[in-house]
Amino acid sequence: MNIIILINFSYLFFNFFLLLNYINCLNILQIVPGFTNSHVLFNYRLEEELTKLGHSVVLWTQMEMNMVFTGDFKLPDGVNEILESIQFKDKLKVEGLKVFQEMIFESGTPYELWWTGREFKEMRLEACEQMLGEGRAKLLSSVKYQKFDLAIGHFHDFCPVAMARSVGVSRMIWITHGPSLYDFTSLSFGLRTFPSFVPHPLSFNSDKMNFLQRLINVIWHFSGIEFVNLPNVLLHEENSLYKKFFPKSGNLWSVGQQVSVLLLNGERFLDFPRPLPTFILNLGSLASKQQKLNKLSLDPEIEYIYSKKESKGVVIFSMGTVSNTTNMPLRMTKSFLNAFGRIPEYDFLWKTEQTEIEGIEGFKNVHLRRWINQKELIKHPKTRLLFAHGGYSSFLEAAKAGIPILLVPLFADQGINAKRAQRFGICEILDKKTLNDKIVEELLRKMLNDDRYHRNARKLSAMLADNPPSSLSMPSLEYGLRLAVSSKPDYFSLKSAQKLGFLEHFNVDLIIIIFILIYFLSF
Repeated sequence: MNIIILINFSYLFFNFFLLLNYINCLNILQIVPGFTNSHVLFNYRLEEELTKLGHSVVLWTQMEMNMVFTGDFKLPDGVNEILESIQFKDKLKVEGLKVFQEMIFESGTPYELWWTGREFKEMRLEACEQMLGEGRAKLLSSVKYQKFDLAIGHFHDFCPVAMARSVGVSRMIWITHGPSLYDFTSLSFGLRTFPSFVPHPLSFNSDKMNFLQRLINVIWHFSGIEFVNLPNVLLHEENSLYKKFFPKSGNLWSVGQQVSVLLLNGERFLDFPRPLPTFILNLGSLASKQQKLNKLSLDPEIEYIYSKKESKGVVIFSMGTVSNTTNMPLRMTKSFLNAFGRIPEYDFLWKTEQTEIEGIEGFKNVHLRRWINQKELIKHPKTRLLFAHGGYSSFLEAAKAGIPILLVPLFADQGINAKRAQRFGICEILDKKTLNDKIVEELLRKMLNDDRYHRNARKLSAMLADNPPSSLSMPSLEYGLRLAVSSKPDYFSLKSAQKLGFLEHFNVDLIIIIFILIYFLSF
């Protein structure tokens, strides 16, 4: 009897060991959208974290021409990347991208969002077709006999599902480039939105809304603007593409609903509170390990700026990697330059693609740089403020470093990121349409001289660092991988909710019947 128990225990232990080994040694296909620098950098960092966890990763990248500025970063050592350069049939798409770069500095009207959606729709379809054709052939010839246990893809549309299935990968994780959960993404998981207190990612609302704001938020959530509902707009045509290459395949919507895990790029604590199921996880911060300051090597020019004894500190000014500042309107450039020049007690380190700005020679405290190591410089004790566009990476870096931020949102979810930062008392917001040098100077002086912003920023940094101890560098990422390869994903998914329509989900049909019964019973 004891021998039988021992054999059974040994069998269970062996299987448990194999399971752990399997989970810790996954072959992962990471599908990378090469839209912008930030998308590519995020995926490089994710790949590095996956490799640290013991997994083997292949990047399958669709690089769209001229959308990523080269020379500012390199492929990390040891990364296996299969890159497909997307070539559009309509060469005017390149001109359209230039128009988009100019547009983000302007008003950003619903029409412009619609126009952007139309452009992106056509580009997504062309890119998807090339990835399912030439891109798939290149990947298969490169990896040959390698089989993948799991695919990771961004939910901009359903093409990553088609790409994964085209190379025989059935298990998949959706991932987002930012912290926002869009309606169509959540709907595919069976999760409905709460527009009464969950602000739409492209709105400029917080979770506290008055009647008019709630009305606008509802319109955003149920909007037909193509940029907002891009996966829905593309679904039929991408499904036709999928059927063209693989006639016996299933419907992309049904296949997409089989994805069991969604990873949001960001700290959950920094977002507005909302109920989420266990399979939707926040990654936290990729590559967020703090380095000691004495290991940071500064080039001579940066070293000089930070070592100036007469300076009270340094303000880092960066509009991110998506917006090309050569397209910045002259009125905006002049407003920033004049405001910086009128605060000579601080130095302004301006990351810009512009090599020269007229009149800058008269301002010795303004320094132009094409690239700066913002992630590390923001931790320098002499850095007093981050002035940025509202991208999530900048918000997260400033929050972790305990630095206040002045934001001028340009496009997409940068407005809601600014609202996220503002609720912690570490941020002020500039309106890109109405800003001038006086407004910029006033807000800069306010934030640099009022210690409340710095106290709030330090408190937020301490709260973000106060996490439960874990032996894993990225516990949410590892947990998400375990869920994705589990044998019973239905245990934690919303399969029943996925089958419900709008009326059933909100019990509208029941409410109608109840009112009808009350009406007839009242006579």
